[in-house]
Amino acid sequence: MVIKDTPYVSIVFNVTAEILLIDWIQIPSTKQFKDSYFAALQFVEQKGTIISFCTNLSVIGSLSREQEAWLMLEYYPKVYQCIGENINAAVVFSEEHFKAIVTNYQQPTYLARQEFINFNYFTVFEEAMHWLAIIKKGQDSFSSMIS
Repeated sequence: MVIKDTPYVSIVFNVTAEILLIDWIQIPSTKQFKDSYFAALQFVEQKGTIISFCTNLSVIGSLSREQEAWLMLEYYPKVYQCIGENINAAVVFSEEHFKAIVTNYQQPTYLARQEFINFNYFTVFEEAMHWLAIIKKGQDSFSSMIS
């Protein structure tokens, strides 16, 4: 199900896997960046609880410090208010970007970690989607055991 499709981003909900995918195609402006994430959040609000997300940054590279700060300080708290439970987020980077992050990245101290988000990082999109599917399968098995 297509939620947003523009020259800079594709946001799709995989109904079968129950995964919301944000695939960045071109580096967005600040307005495009925020509008895209708000479109995703609006979909989540309408759809109900979605707990599996994948963001593909492999084409555009790293987010700016301003974008990271906005996500951490403004957007993620809104996500938690909407969903109210832990979520799983796969982030896909290019191989070069991933190596640079591992080698050089230092999270600014003002960015508090969002404890309700279980982040995992990948360089292969299919591996990210597989991880989310395995997590969901485990959660579904657990839910059926306690029901």
